[in-house]
Amino acid sequence: MRGGGGRRRTARRAAVTVVASATGILPLLHGAAELEPGSFGGWRVHRLPAWARAQHDSPLFRAAELAPMAVRLRLTTPARRVRVRLVTSGIAGATGVPSTPVRSSSGSGEHEHAVPLGVAVSAEAPADIRGGVATIEIEHDGSDTPVELHLPHGVGVELVSVSADGPLTAAPDHRPLWVHYGSSISHGAYLASDADAWPIRAARALDWQLHSLAFAGNAQLDGFVARHLRTLPADLVTLKVGINLVNADSMRERAVRPALHSFLDTVREAMPTTPVLMITAVSCPIHEETPGPVVPRAGGFGAAERRVEDDAGALTLRRTREIVEDVVAGRRRTDPALDVIDRRRLLGEDDVATLYDRLHPDRAGSRLMADRAVPLLRAARQRLAVPSPTVDGTGRDGAGAAGDGGDGDGDDGGDGASR
Repeated sequence: MRGGGGRRRTARRAAVTVVASATGILPLLHGAAELEPGSFGGWRVHRLPAWARAQHDSPLFRAAELAPMAVRLRLTTPARRVRVRLVTSGIAGATGVPSTPVRSSSGSGEHEHAVPLGVAVSAEAPADIRGGVATIEIEHDGSDTPVELHLPHGVGVELVSVSADGPLTAAPDHRPLWVHYGSSISHGAYLASDADAWPIRAARALDWQLHSLAFAGNAQLDGFVARHLRTLPADLVTLKVGINLVNADSMRERAVRPALHSFLDTVREAMPTTPVLMITAVSCPIHEETPGPVVPRAGGFGAAERRVEDDAGALTLRRTREIVEDVVAGRRRTDPALDVIDRRRLLGEDDVATLYDRLHPDRAGSRLMADRAVPLLRAARQRLAVPSPTVDGTGRDGAGAAGDGGDGDGDDGGDGASR
């Protein structure tokens, strides 16, 4: 007791929780496959497991896989502040900017943070990082609203620790899960913000969670991607295929049809009734009628000048679309949960002015694709859901259609293969 009869109360500081182990961080992540030790005592984020990464030797694929498109930390905490320590790494000379934007959301609202960009020495060694650890502070109101941090989509990320002024726990996400496979146009690593990448913008409008298997330059129908994809509890799978097969000149017509069948067979072995929607390549004049590969040109990209007199079987974008549509039409005889969307419904001939380098849609083009995709994806998920039998045998809507209404615009989301 002190003079005046009052008793001094000592404020008790909340215990700080620090999560720095792989077993502690991985459950907080959505959209990641695994973590591996990094260069700064943290954990590099991977979108493919080690067994899959061991089945290719492409430096470009390594860099794209390390860029955690649509990967996010998601947790709940009564704390008022969450801190995330991380290191980012880009390819030397590739970005030309000193920082990368990172989005967060919490009970206190949505925020964007500028994180200093580390630099990888080369594409051949994307894990060799120069730079330092940055700290992101996320304000929170202490409510049950999940705290989310969207990891940078175009650079590698090493997570060092996640901490809060109080306990923190992993927050499940019960929204429909959309798994998307695609190229750089879907990866969007060239866009300043992941919020403008068309799959992320579309998922946000649909209130779905997105698991991205979009790898810049590498939508090559690799079997190891299909084997990983089929392990995910997807409510909808979309496969956007065509442009990388042409601009890498990686397949001839003889190879692409069986490769596509094999990819779909692999997925269907574990996902026999999950709605799967193929999306053909968007318009790109440099490759509509001209085979790849793509090469740098003044102001962007162009098709290489080929010196093969008779190049039978070389793929053009037009031909990839015909093959994809033909494969889907044939398979739909026994697979009613499969369909295809023609690229013109996302980005057609009238929209090619948005291809800022003659290959990739700019911010406006990517946002346009997202806005057009929303009603098509919503309708396709509902329409392709395979009814499951009930106890009385009457049937009901499949899980893929749960919680979705119609579009309100009468759009069925499909193309000729469904009719």
